[in-house]
Amino acid sequence: AMAENPFLKVFIQSGFYDGATTYFSAKYTMWQIDPSGKMKDRFYFKGYRSGHMMYLRNEDLIKANDDLRSFIKESSANGKSAKY
Repeated sequence: AMAENPFLKVFIQSGFYDGATTYFSAKYTMWQIDPSGKMKDRFYFKGYRSGHMMYLRNEDLIKANDDLRSFIKESSANGKSAKY
């Protein structure tokens, strides 16, 4: 999808102590999707000092929500459709 749509951005959030979907597996998947680095400016990754359920640690809940809001604002086209 990212290869077809040059405006698509991906945001990944991960807990450092997640045993189900591990931090390094998420990083490795990002690297494997784009080994050339051509799309690296369209991948966003944030890690948190929690496990799988980041919302259980209040500090991570606040930070994850703030990071997601920032990503949405930065990724929006200000109401304009993308043309490519």
